[in-house]
Amino acid sequence: MNMKDAYEEICRTIKAYTAKNEAGLYRIPTEHRRPLLLMGPPGIGKTAVVKQAAEASGVAFFSCAMTHHTRQSAIGLPVIRERSFRGTPYSITEYTMSEIVGDVLRIMEETGLEEGILFLDEINCVSETLLPSMLRLLQFKTFGSHRIPDGWILAAAGNPPGRGNPSAREPDIVTLDRVRLLSLEPDLDAWRPYALKKTIHGAILSYLSLRPEHFYILRRGKNGKEFVTPRGWEDLSETLETYESLSLPVNEQFVSQFLQCQEVSEGFSSYYRLFQTLAQTPGLENLTKMGKVPEKFPSLKDASADEKLSLAGYLVQNIHRQLTAWEERRLLSESLKYFLNGLDACRPDFSTLEEACLSLLAKRSVAFEKKKEFGLLSLQEERREQLFVSTIKTLASEAKLFCLVSSQGAFSGQPTGSAILAPSNRLGKAEPSAPPSQSAAFAVMQSQSEALRLQIEKEALRLEAVFRGVLAFVPRVLGDDLVSCLFFTELLEQAETKTFLSGRMKEIYARFLELT
Repeated sequence: MNMKDAYEEICRTIKAYTAKNEAGLYRIPTEHRRPLLLMGPPGIGKTAVVKQAAEASGVAFFSCAMTHHTRQSAIGLPVIRERSFRGTPYSITEYTMSEIVGDVLRIMEETGLEEGILFLDEINCVSETLLPSMLRLLQFKTFGSHRIPDGWILAAAGNPPGRGNPSAREPDIVTLDRVRLLSLEPDLDAWRPYALKKTIHGAILSYLSLRPEHFYILRRGKNGKEFVTPRGWEDLSETLETYESLSLPVNEQFVSQFLQCQEVSEGFSSYYRLFQTLAQTPGLENLTKMGKVPEKFPSLKDASADEKLSLAGYLVQNIHRQLTAWEERRLLSESLKYFLNGLDACRPDFSTLEEACLSLLAKRSVAFEKKKEFGLLSLQEERREQLFVSTIKTLASEAKLFCLVSSQGAFSGQPTGSAILAPSNRLGKAEPSAPPSQSAAFAVMQSQSEALRLQIEKEALRLEAVFRGVLAFVPRVLGDDLVSCLFFTELLEQAETKTFLSGRMKEIYARFLELT
């Protein structure tokens, strides 16, 4: 089974296991809700796929590595209690709360989510002392005497013996008879949609299109173990982005720290140098920024597949980065509009504007902090929230300053005219305004919000020109072969691109579909 199939199966399982009957009871009793056991080689994304399914299904997610737990931490510490039976006192052993169950209960209490997935990683590597408790957990969903809440689903993962983890045990029949086994294998085609969503570096995606056999490697070479995993490619991508932004050198020694196979690290390093060289070809910047087709750009119809894929990969990456940035600003504008509706109810003057904004932001941050604490907040959501908060603070500060300066000018009788402008920052210049009253602070922020919306629309028009330019450029330079088809296919696989084109450029979108 590949990761795409696994994701869909996990989503179906969540839907079935959380379904209730007319009486409000779960349709499938707890003891018959078999845990999912994902078995596959290391680094293929077992944890990630379960977390993605949980997020998509709207349930909580909590992961713990079983290799870090002892019997005491998993089922609790023994405590001697005094009990009496038929008049005779006895000392019996009870247990304190399981750390794992305690964490689940804390997540439920602080997030308000009654249903979720408890994910037990490296389950076939648990200590010998904990091993007997695992069967009871899989069957009855209890750690010692502490039951996992009814709305929570058990999922687990492990590495098959001999696939890179020497401490992994082969699951026995008794264990396998209590779980739903999902045997996973790395699959580039199934990983690609995930990679596009995570904006994996264009050089990596185009290289793997050229060398799909390098996607996953686990073998013994001349210098010991050699391995390349999807996790390694993703981590390399994230670090490459930062290295490029800081103009740090990228060489084979750097690449080999992520791709621990000499053949692959050498191959990708060479390809990356070609990718960077083509990206600096004169004329490409005008194409990707203004949609202006370079007239003297050399034809690559007879060039090697490496050169064609490098150019296609660069264009896909460049366009997607621009669209992602545009989408971030569009969502920011929408969030700003809803925020201003709440601010309008407060009706602050310029002296209390910042305090009112901070008060609303503080209320908003509570839910986000809880989600972040329990790993329910994606990096993209966190980045958007940080951008939103910083924008609100900047706009409030600028609006307050503008109102203050304008009011002082009016009070002193000095002309305000063109000497005082509405704050521009990154939202664009505003026309000179008459001195506002104290109650005009909210109106100033509204004008700032409108300036941002107009800038976003202007940026959208520029992106439309870029798409028209690319449509004229790619077939002319790359021809009508497989690489050109791959370019338009990958471009439309990006959700932001598909939404933008289908919503604003229907004729261009139809033409793109014809070329896939």
